[in-house]
Amino acid sequence: ETLRKKYNEALNVSSKVVGLQIATRPDCINKEICECLSEFNKKTSVVVELGLQTASDRVGKIINRQYSTEDFVRAVKLLNLYNIEVVVHVMVGLPTDTEENLIRTIDLINSLPIKGVKIHSTYIIRGTGLEKMYLTGNYTPITKEFYLHSLEKVITRLRPDIVIHRLSGDPPKSEFVAPLWMLNKKTIINGIDKILKEKNLYQGIYYKK
Repeated sequence: ETLRKKYNEALNVSSKVVGLQIATRPDCINKEICECLSEFNKKTSVVVELGLQTASDRVGKIINRQYSTEDFVRAVKLLNLYNIEVVVHVMVGLPTDTEENLIRTIDLINSLPIKGVKIHSTYIIRGTGLEKMYLTGNYTPITKEFYLHSLEKVITRLRPDIVIHRLSGDPPKSEFVAPLWMLNKKTIINGIDKILKEKNLYQGIYYKK
């Protein structure tokens, strides 16, 4: 009932509001929630964003994700049963993560009824566990070159029909610690554009069903 009230308030703010985009955790999705979302989906556009970040539960434990990849898969499939569109968040450069894990993450996304993806580079915020790892020398942020290389891997393997909503996050500058190159979003967009053009690559070129 609390969610229903909030969603109605959001839709009634203005006639210009055309839908609901709800960001939440996979372990918050259940049948009752989906039934509520389905009510709104019949009268407006409803999209649910879920934070997978990585398909590796080992890395998930390090970042204190507190839900499993299986929880994520279950949530996506349940939302799909109610015809609710899903957008997933993926992070590159998490502690101890590998390129192999990144490819496994993309393969998982490709196998599920997912409509969109938001890709982020891992950055450090003040007061977080990641900042403690960084200050004690237990975590080194990735370079811009590594991130661009990873974006190339993601884009060329991503299912062609999945919409890429984002290629870089927007760190809150007042709380931001590192890496500094993250603050210049334009160089990231221009950098991946250049790589794709020079190598004649495009989304899904290496996608395998």
